[in-house]
Amino acid sequence: MEYVEMLRARRVLTWYGGIVFALLALGLALAFKDGGPHIRMSGARPNVPFDAIVAGAAFGPMILAAFLAVCFDAEYKTAAITWTRPLSRMGIALRYLAVDAAAMIAAWLLTILAVLICLVVLGLASYITFQSNAVNVVFLAFGCAVMWYGLVVLLTALLPGRGNAIAGASWAYVLIVPGLSKIPFPAALHQVMVALNYLNPLAYIGSIGSSRPDSVIAGSQGAHIAAVWVIGIAAVAIGTRLWATREVPA
Repeated sequence: MEYVEMLRARRVLTWYGGIVFALLALGLALAFKDGGPHIRMSGARPNVPFDAIVAGAAFGPMILAAFLAVCFDAEYKTAAITWTRPLSRMGIALRYLAVDAAAMIAAWLLTILAVLICLVVLGLASYITFQSNAVNVVFLAFGCAVMWYGLVVLLTALLPGRGNAIAGASWAYVLIVPGLSKIPFPAALHQVMVALNYLNPLAYIGSIGSSRPDSVIAGSQGAHIAAVWVIGIAAVAIGTRLWATREVPA
């Protein structure tokens, strides 16, 4: 049941944490390559906004979203066993969703920890300030993670048994489609490329802050936050419902 999903989430978090701390160790090794970090501060006292660290770390869950979202599809071949549990199907689904939500929050906290360790080792911890406010960026980044997660859950519910392929293809989609919208295709095709970005989590991240002339997606940051959460929650709800009402494969 959800214990199986805990094992999957732990595996994903282990890989993520290993990569994050390996990069941290490599960066610190380079910084101390010649006997110590050579950081020169000139002019006004610098500051490292803690809220910016918190906001930046919120991109960690977005990286894991697609990998965690294959949880339901992973049960495709063993659905007959899953449905024998003394719980409603929606109850089982909600437990899976709770495990994945906890894993994404853990990834966020892990990233914050890695950044703080880096600042402490480099002797920059005293420059951390708490003056800025990045709540909107946190909500946007987490919303994009929920949106990505939901879209993969929905697609795997529509195309059962292809979870890993869909998760991989989602990365190609989010990375390639924004570039295609910048290519001067004929007007009709260009509008299609632009429209595809409304289902692209990274397109909302790429236009953080405000409406810009070069932004792929029009609208304010508040509109982007609302859009990603609505799309994400709707996709999770529909995908979960499809999974819970699926017939057991023969």
